Amino acid sequence: MNENEPTPEPTPSSETVDAKSPGGEPEEAWQPQLWSKIILLIVVVGYGIALIVANSGKVDISFLFYSIKTSAIVLILVCFAVGLISGVLISQVHRHRKNARARLEWQAEQSKK
Repeated sequence: MNENEPTPEPTPSSETVDAKSPGGEPEEAWQPQLWSKIILLIVVVGYGIALIVANSGKVDISFLFYSIKTSAIVLILVCFAVGLISGVLISQVHRHRKNARARLEWQAEQSKK
């Protein structure tokens, strides 16, 4: 065959055609994992909106020398953030202490040998 001659296009065979359901749609049209994620996202967003609406009232927060008036949702979110940050920091301190204790025990074993 000459390089300059055009090559004929291959005809589609039954192997290359996507598998279709009896309704004519591809077999993979129904994606239950995708739909479950979409439903979960809608539920979480709906719950968030309901939380904001239900806690939109103002509350007084009294500190030692002053007080502030803010919406309850802001108070909830600040408490959530403080708790999350505290938990992460405490877990890091615990991990550091655990590693230091293991290192000291290993050094003690090595010094005995």
